[in-house]
Amino acid sequence: MEPILQVKKISKVFPGVNALTDVSADFYPGEVHTLVGENGAGKSTLIKIISGVYIPTGGQIFLNGKEMNFQNPRQALDEGISVIHQELSIANDLTIAENIFLGAEPRKKNGLLDRKKMNKEAQDVLDFMALDLKSAALARDLNAAQQQMVEIAKVITKKSKVVVMDEPTSSLSEHEINALFKQIRILKENKVAIIYITHRLKELKEICERVTILRDGCHIKTMLVKDTSEEEIVTSMVGREIGNYYNKKGHTKGKEMLRVEGLTRKKEFYDISFSACAGEILGVSGLVGAGRTEVMEAIFGAARLDSGKIYVEGREVLFASPREAIAHNIGLVTEDRRRTGLMLNAMIKENIALPSLIRHKRKLGFLDKKWEEAVCKEYMDKLRIKAPGMDTILNTLSGGNQQKVILAKWMIAESKILILDEPTRGIDVNAKSEFYTLMNAFVEKGGCIIMVSSELPEIIGVSDRVIVMREGRISGELSREEATEQRIIQLASIHSETE
Repeated sequence: MEPILQVKKISKVFPGVNALTDVSADFYPGEVHTLVGENGAGKSTLIKIISGVYIPTGGQIFLNGKEMNFQNPRQALDEGISVIHQELSIANDLTIAENIFLGAEPRKKNGLLDRKKMNKEAQDVLDFMALDLKSAALARDLNAAQQQMVEIAKVITKKSKVVVMDEPTSSLSEHEINALFKQIRILKENKVAIIYITHRLKELKEICERVTILRDGCHIKTMLVKDTSEEEIVTSMVGREIGNYYNKKGHTKGKEMLRVEGLTRKKEFYDISFSACAGEILGVSGLVGAGRTEVMEAIFGAARLDSGKIYVEGREVLFASPREAIAHNIGLVTEDRRRTGLMLNAMIKENIALPSLIRHKRKLGFLDKKWEEAVCKEYMDKLRIKAPGMDTILNTLSGGNQQKVILAKWMIAESKILILDEPTRGIDVNAKSEFYTLMNAFVEKGGCIIMVSSELPEIIGVSDRVIVMREGRISGELSREEATEQRIIQLASIHSETE
């Protein structure tokens, strides 16, 4: 069988960075071919070249044996190459149907938009994907997971020859992941070539045939998934063994740092009560849409409560804004880094220093530049943030490196309580291992961490206790010993056996 898509000796040079060097790979119809590598390894750069976003510095692209020279994404799309990017491209003020058919709207004979046909065909796709969504609903009313599924629905309607999926499951629940994998299998049956990027290596055995490993912009090896192991893939990605992945260890619980009683915000969550202590990592699990993020935002002062009380180190507080929460030594790593976590058009050092400015002003209110540069360098090294320098504009970094910047800014902000909402989403296995080590060091020094995560192995691997949410309420609390995937799924499921 001949490959449908080939990249040969592809190179890409940005100012100060060799993003790709002589990378070659073949992609076959009816096959899922996974690209893996650390953040900054060149995965996103390669797919942007394949899809016409970037023009390569060197090398060739062949589609069905014919050399392609894409100058823009429209040309690649016209040739049957579709991309689901890691960062969503949803138009919030359009309906789901309008998003799905954007640029390819069905028309009546008189040239006017055939809205009835568009809504029906969009609804057919949503129903086929088993999604409880209405095609006429506004995209802005969808959560991140639902918006991701709309992106996937766009691709299904285009009947593409090659579909690139960049971290497509990062915002999805297990139910939605299963729906996605169902669609992938259908695409495979229709001889579509799928290029799949993920940091969730457990997905490879379930959905992928071949894996190509990139490191520092170079092709390391391509293997059949059935002939390799997760350990071999990780070692090839980072160039060494990373040892104990979660660095799990027991912590000594200290005094109560945070307690919430009866927190309620109508239509989002009800009667939420829990406590978190110094020296522990409290995991928060549940299905996407269970209300986890909404609770954390309310605690941080980013959303108003209808009722309930919050206590920090025994004193009742009520935060009218995140600024007040930060003043009480609380930090929040948000789920949506691009919209609420970062200044994308500012430099790395400006983002990292932002929450700490008030504590590091010199006389006359000027920022202590020596401190800013020293701490930025320290955490760029600790978290292995790949960038030409601390003056690099954040929007030019890969998604994983952007996530590392948001982690860094709260780790230097002298926070005593860290709320982490999906903190390792989009970062590679090596960076995750390093981050878990930093989490352990933070709580061993008396810090308190509340971590929301959709990845059950992560929740189980790092948490000292786990609370589980279902439909806006806490459905159970588990000790470290009680926290198993089966028990968490039971508590998170609508049809829990405990009911």
